[in-house]
Amino acid sequence: MSVHGLESVPRYRELLDRLLGEELDFIPQGFILEQDDVELAYLKREILWSSQPITVAAVAAQNSFIQLLNPVGSGRIITVTRVFAQVPTFRTLNYALTTTVRGASGSWALIPTDTRWNDPITPAAALAARDAPVQTTQGNTAAGFGTDVLIGQAEPAFSGTLMELNLPVVTLAPGTGVVLSNPTVNEFLVGFFIGKSRNARPEELAR
Repeated sequence: MSVHGLESVPRYRELLDRLLGEELDFIPQGFILEQDDVELAYLKREILWSSQPITVAAVAAQNSFIQLLNPVGSGRIITVTRVFAQVPTFRTLNYALTTTVRGASGSWALIPTDTRWNDPITPAAALAARDAPVQTTQGNTAAGFGTDVLIGQAEPAFSGTLMELNLPVVTLAPGTGVVLSNPTVNEFLVGFFIGKSRNARPEELAR
């Protein structure tokens, strides 16, 4: 059935205004919000993204990890929906929430998987994301992960292919992140994240 009060949920009002080309006071019948087609995410100004696969080399006496951090002051809401990984042998990896900036050895921008976010689009040229919302960082570190909050563990495949891990979906406010780490030292780790990003409304960041 139709739902009134659309003006109180600006994200959805903007989606339907852009999709239907007119201002509405209610949600038309047939729309199930947040279960709509993925291509409509663009109209809600949500960026669907993937990080590129990141390879962390084995280093003696150090733990390999891959981290995604929503920077302080970004003004964005970041959701990580899927995590993929590969290790050299059967190994339980840790997945934790963090506020620690680490991984100075490298960074990779998140790539919008909806190419409408790329501007301009030039034939035979690389796609340049118009809005890369956060960065993933990787590195090897001898430092502990004691200040992180463990929220999941998973055991990926080691047959030479990346495997999706059964880990919880997380939503990151500015200044928070997730880190996938191997508790066994001197082992490589390969992985990447998939998720979505959008500008936060002021009330979402208020305590």
